[in-house]
Amino acid sequence: MSEPGKLKQKINVWLEDYWNITDLVAIWVFLLGLMLRLQNHPYMGYGRVIYCVDIIFWYIRVLDIFGVNKYLGPYVMMIGKMMIDMLYFVVIMLVVLMSFGVARQAILHPDEEPTWRLARNIFYMPYWMIYGEVFADSIDRKTRMCELTVNTCVSAPCGDNMYDEDGKKLPPCIPGAWLTPAIMACYLLVANILLVNLLIAVFNNTFFEVKSISNQVWKFQRYQLIMTFHDRPILPPPLIIFPHIYIVLKRLCCRCCRRPEGEHDDRERRLRKSGSISWVLLGSVFSLNL
Repeated sequence: MSEPGKLKQKINVWLEDYWNITDLVAIWVFLLGLMLRLQNHPYMGYGRVIYCVDIIFWYIRVLDIFGVNKYLGPYVMMIGKMMIDMLYFVVIMLVVLMSFGVARQAILHPDEEPTWRLARNIFYMPYWMIYGEVFADSIDRKTRMCELTVNTCVSAPCGDNMYDEDGKKLPPCIPGAWLTPAIMACYLLVANILLVNLLIAVFNNTFFEVKSISNQVWKFQRYQLIMTFHDRPILPPPLIIFPHIYIVLKRLCCRCCRRPEGEHDDRERRLRKSGSISWVLLGSVFSLNL
């Protein structure tokens, strides 16, 4: 296998690896947080929040090391494949969620002004309903009374030409509010029962698909990890400068000595000596079959 020669080709090859993209995002987010941390208040606080978000990417990066383990390696690949399956599922779920969310919000809040909070409310309750939170206290709401001082809304009785116990006239009911429970029942039937179980079935199929070739998956991931760290210096930054100095001096000495052409491939010779050449060949074949 020949290595890419042009810089653009090298960048494209580098970006084909998911873990490299994770590193790129983590580094850029860290630099953004660092720039904000160097500023005055309140930007310093924003930088700390970005640091807290950035640590998520670095912890996820640890999953790449699990590929060496014979049992954990295939599970990491299962997670990756299931994430791809879930992306297709999210597209279908988004259509169902928006159809219910827009209808529900428009019926219960016919006079609400267009704001970002309105867009948020379209997705907020329908999304959490997928996980079983049905917000039972607001299912059969006929009207809406809000306290501006505490920013809370509660259900209240309503009716045309009707009065409460104190003789006060009740507010009129929202037209079509009785449709909301019926639409919600259909939404929960499709989202919670149909789509969620469909996703579980897809996950089950992916699990058995990877499980059947778990040994090959582990060997391929081990090969990838070996090839990733084989030519890297042993010492981590900032001590990495010393291995680089050693490599430069070694290259200069080899050029001055003009070693024979048959002895220049130190990489392959070291692989054969360490017994890793079989992993390289196996990984090359397995990568072509994926």
